[in-house]
Amino acid sequence: MGPRRIKLGVLADVPEGGAVGLAPSGNDDKVIALKRGDKLFLWENDCPHNHRPLELKRHHFLSPGGAHITCFAHSAHFSPETGLCFAGPCAGQSLTAVPFSVIDGEIWAEI
Repeated sequence: MGPRRIKLGVLADVPEGGAVGLAPSGNDDKVIALKRGDKLFLWENDCPHNHRPLELKRHHFLSPGGAHITCFAHSAHFSPETGLCFAGPCAGQSLTAVPFSVIDGEIWAEI
């Protein structure tokens, strides 16, 4: 039996060069989706520094200009493509990738 899939959202809702939160749970999203060209990246919304959500308010995950993911609690900065923290209190640690597939324009987590 293959992985179980959970629908997270629709690919069209992820803006080019932007990020959105998916899989809401209470006031926080469990997953961050980012689109860069024809590539989609999904990360757990969990800072490795202190295991809290990254955004200050919903869908605000990126630095000014959108170059990288930022944890707004302690200013950790992560590469959108690799999840690696390159500045801040968790430098050298990484966000956790979420395995996924896109089927007919829908984003499905594979767990």
